[in-house]
Amino acid sequence: MATQLDIIQKQAEAAARNTAARAQGSLRRNASLVNQASRLAGRAMVKGEDSLRRQAGKRPQRDPSEKAVPPKSRETCPASDGYVRRSPVQPLYIAEDYRKKQIKRLIGVAAVILIVCAGIYLLGRLGILTR
Repeated sequence: MATQLDIIQKQAEAAARNTAARAQGSLRRNASLVNQASRLAGRAMVKGEDSLRRQAGKRPQRDPSEKAVPPKSRETCPASDGYVRRSPVQPLYIAEDYRKKQIKRLIGVAAVILIVCAGIYLLGRLGILTR
């Protein structure tokens, strides 16, 4: 039977082992080349972001003698429902065989549904689906 003193001694030994293992793992991580490369990459990224922020904060100086030219307005024609589109219209591209592919797909789905229904019907007629 373990006494209270033995239990405390085992706990102290376990705590010492855990502390030593933690210190050893920390030393291993700090000495790792991958960890050092990761730290250096992180520092470089932070420095790069800081320099980009500084450059973005600087605004180019305009010559005060230049006059601002308003953008050219595009012709806008109302749609059949009266809506006036102000954004550019991207042409709609439809492949030549799009309709054929859609019809083939629809026929395939219908055929699969018919085969499944026929299989269920046959299994029902054979008495497999009923008890």
